[in-house]
Amino acid sequence: MKKQANKKGIAALLLVVTLILVLLVSGIPSTRKANKKDCIPNRGIVQQIKNGPPGIMIHLKDDPKIYYISRKNGAGITLTTLEKQLRGKTVQLYTASDWSPLDPFSSMKQIHRLQIADSVIYAEF
Repeated sequence: MKKQANKKGIAALLLVVTLILVLLVSGIPSTRKANKKDCIPNRGIVQQIKNGPPGIMIHLKDDPKIYYISRKNGAGITLTTLEKQLRGKTVQLYTASDWSPLDPFSSMKQIHRLQIADSVIYAEF
């Protein structure tokens, strides 16, 4: 009886460890280069721009998501320049159409392309 309970405990522990490893690996960002066909366009009016842990964060009016330009990819872009160019204007953001168990509701999205009308402000592709 004790051996059977011990086997169930070990099996449950292995299952939990496997689940944790899968979640950790799937939460690692992809190293693939972003391209336009893998991105979703989002349009909105810029309400707020600020610095934060992931980089320069952009909040759109009536949109609960946080969009950001990564510090490592946004070389040459400054917060003051973006505030002058974007505040109160309608922008088009392209974000990757991916999902992560670490952010299941996709509340933070990395910007891969940012433009006003036909003028591109920032682009990775």
